[in-house]
Amino acid sequence: AAPLGLNCSVAYCSPFVHEPMENSRIWEVVSSKGVVVRLAKDLASPAEDERLTSGSLVQEAERVGDRLRYNRIAGTGYGPDSGWVSIRAGGQDLLRPADDLEPPAAGWKVLSKELPTTWRRPALPVASGADGAAREGGPGSVMKPQTAQTSGQPYTFYRQINFLDTKPTGLRMSSCLAAMDECRTDLFTICDMTVESMRKVTDPFTQLCLELRPAITRLGKENSSDGILYTHRDSKGALLSWLKLEAQFGWPTFPFRSEEQTLYLVGKQREFDLNVPLATGRFLECFCDDTVKPPVALSGDTWDQDVEKFFARVKKDHSSEELKETQFHKFYPESKTPFAPTKFKKVTWLMSHGFGDLWDLLYHAKTPELLWDLNKLAGGSFADLVINEPDPQAMVVSLPKKMEVGTFYDAYCFLEELSKKAVYVLLPQGKTGIADHVLAVFASYQWRGVPEDGKTMYSEDVQLVKAAPVGQMLKFAESDGKDVAKPGKVLNLSKLA
Repeated sequence: AAPLGLNCSVAYCSPFVHEPMENSRIWEVVSSKGVVVRLAKDLASPAEDERLTSGSLVQEAERVGDRLRYNRIAGTGYGPDSGWVSIRAGGQDLLRPADDLEPPAAGWKVLSKELPTTWRRPALPVASGADGAAREGGPGSVMKPQTAQTSGQPYTFYRQINFLDTKPTGLRMSSCLAAMDECRTDLFTICDMTVESMRKVTDPFTQLCLELRPAITRLGKENSSDGILYTHRDSKGALLSWLKLEAQFGWPTFPFRSEEQTLYLVGKQREFDLNVPLATGRFLECFCDDTVKPPVALSGDTWDQDVEKFFARVKKDHSSEELKETQFHKFYPESKTPFAPTKFKKVTWLMSHGFGDLWDLLYHAKTPELLWDLNKLAGGSFADLVINEPDPQAMVVSLPKKMEVGTFYDAYCFLEELSKKAVYVLLPQGKTGIADHVLAVFASYQWRGVPEDGKTMYSEDVQLVKAAPVGQMLKFAESDGKDVAKPGKVLNLSKLA
């Protein structure tokens, strides 16, 4: 099939050999990095996966200003047999005439392929939402969604990468979570703002799971040698590159809502979807009445009907039956191997304002940075986890209670050294009971050997943040290692005894 925006009247990519045209100029690629090959003269047209390498000789087929349509000469360099390239860029020659080059006695053997006959810039998709109007906001909403949405498809949102999103090894895990938050927030533009009772409602997370893919490292400093040419067509760096998020929702037992989001790298031009998957996240939220202190989960037919009306368009257009589940461990395969920590350390951590949100509570997206602090405080094998890569590759977070800025927390840290898997349980300083814990996190810091799809977590990993294993770890810690539960399917503390 032809790439997006291309109309082909002939078979695409059918290579053939022909004799050179008379008086056709020969050019040589002189750029050490090679040159980008596009399918049409327009600089916004799709690029080929391969570059035309340095030293390649090409025959001029057509020239418009600094744009050259070529056919490649066999036996010289590598790259697409035909396409459009720029002769120069940024004041530097990318190709030079090879007028002094003598052709072989038999003449040049020229390779070529048919190119699309026309190209047009593709339009963004037109929405077919609940009322059939493009980018239509919900009843009572003074805003519209950022992007036109399509009924029956995931909710789509775009975001550009900025300096705060980056780290030397790529995109921060916290930035992935923040981008997913922005997508989720944009979703409210299509909700029913006439449901006044929702002023009293909050929707805190009770659990989240996130897996990063190895492709996220292509946004690291090794691939960001663009200087300040952030928006150049050939630049590959992270800054100002576009991300696309796709979200789908599930509606298990009221008052819960589940969600799955996938984060893609699009590139410098938003309208061309490279769609390189970078991360996948799952979230479970509970709708709560915030007028009660502490807030309580919504219950009763009236609240159920209000939530139904408020999210009617989301349910109709962007929901999946497969996500009607509150037990997230069921989404992951079993490993048949329990978490068996070999190191334990208790540290005390102060939650500074940098971790707080609008309400001075822990912003869940900052959990990876919180773990970095804990690993550094614990030292030794824990600190070794973050020497080369500050973020875990995969993470499960349980948030049973609020965490407040300016509060000291005791953190119980457990590490399985061989697998680089760790569990962290936090309680207000001086508290020890399972009912007091405010945060439980599973994190895998093993980046070596991660498959392309990033799927490294198992059902047992997700279950580690549940109340039973968390309680066993707290009892072990508070008894100085004397209270060791019998090894189970999820947790085995015997190696610490």
